[in-house]
Amino acid sequence: MANEIFIQSILQKGKEAKEKVSNEFAAVSLEQLNWKPSPDAWSIAQCLEHLIVSDNSYFPALQKIAGGTYQMNIWEKYSPLTGIWGWLFKDQLQEQVKKKIKAPKILKPSMSKVDNGIIDRYHKNLDSFLNLISNCSNINLGKTIITSPVTRIVTYNLKDVLTFLVQHEHRHINQAIRVKINSNFPR
Repeated sequence: MANEIFIQSILQKGKEAKEKVSNEFAAVSLEQLNWKPSPDAWSIAQCLEHLIVSDNSYFPALQKIAGGTYQMNIWEKYSPLTGIWGWLFKDQLQEQVKKKIKAPKILKPSMSKVDNGIIDRYHKNLDSFLNLISNCSNINLGKTIITSPVTRIVTYNLKDVLTFLVQHEHRHINQAIRVKINSNFPR
């Protein structure tokens, strides 16, 4: 029962992310989607593309978990650092930024202009992501350990992963909203 309640809360936060993107960015132009407040800052489109890339990096493990074919490797079963990594990522990837974190190279968005289909791609990707999450309701989230798609030494339990990924979703949507409300944003 606790698993089901937790999964439902994660799915609700995911739906809120989708609504926030629709409400905030449905009427923005291609120029506005690609506008950056500074050369080293991300545009709205890059924030959304980063979320697609980041979420997709977890799809292979989530597909196996949801499909019942996932097998933990030795490191996942016995890593003494799993709880620490989970706590660290939940703390660092909160919705409200406490400290800016540089994205790993493999999760960075394209540095070129993004086409105006980015919002639809984001929505489709989020729908797939939420569908995978909903298929994990019968999984022991605390005992299912996965390896980071970025760094093979980092492991965390599925409950922590789902928590920080949905926080991460809102973190970058909030970043994109800050781009939109920037005083220099093209009108």
